[in-house]
Amino acid sequence: MANIFSPQEILRIAIRVEENGKKLYAILEKKTGNEIMREVWAYLKDQEELHRKTFQAMLDNVGDYIVYEFSPGEYDAYIKAIAAGYIFTQELIEKKTKEGFKSDLEAIDFGIYIEKESILTYSALRGYILAEKHAVLDKVIDEEKNHLVKLTILKDKLGK
Repeated sequence: MANIFSPQEILRIAIRVEENGKKLYAILEKKTGNEIMREVWAYLKDQEELHRKTFQAMLDNVGDYIVYEFSPGEYDAYIKAIAAGYIFTQELIEKKTKEGFKSDLEAIDFGIYIEKESILTYSALRGYILAEKHAVLDKVIDEEKNHLVKLTILKDKLGK
């Protein structure tokens, strides 16, 4: 698995995305004038750090997590496509961190996009994780789903 989208590289991408997500949410936390928004951004910022640590531990102990006997084929093409999209998301996070957002609603929409991409990517990564370690990744995926729900509810409240 020497290509750029090996499971190890996907873990490295996930670590970078979580780091940049933390930076983004920290900026949003500081910039918003809405107390509810500030609490949500602070919560998401802290969650990104927890996820980064989880992925770092997986990378540090890659032999305990990654399936090396995975047969190449359709799934490899799928994971490459997912990882390529996630790298694009990484670039968008960096850009938005610098540019900022026109409104809280725009920031929420972007947060929703990031959470959806994370769920998709981490779900694809699951195929490379040893079955007995699925619970570690499943917890992160469930938390990302929870973030998506929180942001969607917040968007509905702001839209009213």
